[in-house]
Amino acid sequence: MQGDPLDEWIDRACEANPLPPFDEEDEPPRGPPLDKMEIKAACCGLATWQMPDVFANVTQALSSRCSSGDWFSRPDLKFLHDAYVLAKFASLWPVGSVRLAGASEQWPDGYVKIGATIVRVEITSTHGGRKLGQEYCGPQTLAMDPVENWVARAESIPHYLDEAILAKSKRNYGSSCWLVVYLNISEYGVRQAEIERSIASIKQSYSGSFEAITVLWKDKLY
Repeated sequence: MQGDPLDEWIDRACEANPLPPFDEEDEPPRGPPLDKMEIKAACCGLATWQMPDVFANVTQALSSRCSSGDWFSRPDLKFLHDAYVLAKFASLWPVGSVRLAGASEQWPDGYVKIGATIVRVEITSTHGGRKLGQEYCGPQTLAMDPVENWVARAESIPHYLDEAILAKSKRNYGSSCWLVVYLNISEYGVRQAEIERSIASIKQSYSGSFEAITVLWKDKLY
């Protein structure tokens, strides 16, 4: 009797790319928590033009001093979320220099220099409806993640991606900007090609709303 093609694919995928071991406890922050003065200085520092690798290293150093619970739930650390996505984008695109917007700027979230052009970058993220701040409140426990969940997450990606872009398009920015969407939904490759086609289709449907749209998914740009 011939086996289920999806089950066979999952077996091969798990053999080739075993899941990382689960750590019952969060990795402790490397260094003391950021205080108010350091957060203010970090916001100012990241709002100055820097080479992409320098910007990424500074962002990583700051983020490593935050616990997961703080990083996801404290509003005063949101600038690090934007810096993280902007750093990833700048490392994967031919960007000359990069900076976050200053604290007094209502928008965009950041800027990059591509050649001689300064590009406004607006950033948004979608985590598939997960409330990450709440997930890190209280004791952490191991949760099972059956294959059915992988498929369900894969099927949910078009909805959540469209929802994230639609929300930004409704803001009707006065000037053109480049939208970078951090798609933080993993499905272990169950629907890779199908999702890539969905990303392209959704981007095309909003092409008139932004100068460009880039989706950061699984450390690749689409």
